[in-house]
Amino acid sequence: MALIKTTAQGLTANATNLVHIKTITLTSNTTPIQFLNSDADVTFDTTYDTYKFIGNVRYESDGRRTYMRISEDGINLDSTTNNYQADDVASSGGSVSGGDITSTIWYMEDNLSGNATGENMAFEMTLLNNDLGSPRFISIINSINVSNSSALTIRSGRYQQNVRVKGIRFFPNGSTNYQTGSTISMYGVKS
Repeated sequence: MALIKTTAQGLTANATNLVHIKTITLTSNTTPIQFLNSDADVTFDTTYDTYKFIGNVRYESDGRRTYMRISEDGINLDSTTNNYQADDVASSGGSVSGGDITSTIWYMEDNLSGNATGENMAFEMTLLNNDLGSPRFISIINSINVSNSSALTIRSGRYQQNVRVKGIRFFPNGSTNYQTGSTISMYGVKS
């Protein structure tokens, strides 16, 4: 099925600029979910300047959030102090907060969630991976916790090295797994 967009002039055009690269859906509780250029069926190089990740995950235990690390070579993941910088705005229970981090990881949601009925974290993340400086990301995250309250986080960040990213790993904090059925899809965006 082709996506169609309508312009201001009423014209339609094919809007299928997203190229599906790979979807990983867990068949057992495990961690991490990763997309490395060295993996089978993963194109994570200079083919696309922009990548999109869409996910819906549930954690094996409570009080969790998703961390991310990237790879410069498609094999090894970087955990260097201060390479990951991010800013966010978060809303939960009628209050709004914001902040920034410099760390050895990026993380998705501000509010923690877990494994009770209905708890999950869904996100859409765009990774700008071009030659215009360090790689950057923008994400929109919705997390639902045990009290059935929903939290929204909008986060952006940058990797403090002037390279093209060739891999990313998503993993829960602490010694826990994602639950069966958790899924993340990777797309390349045609320019």
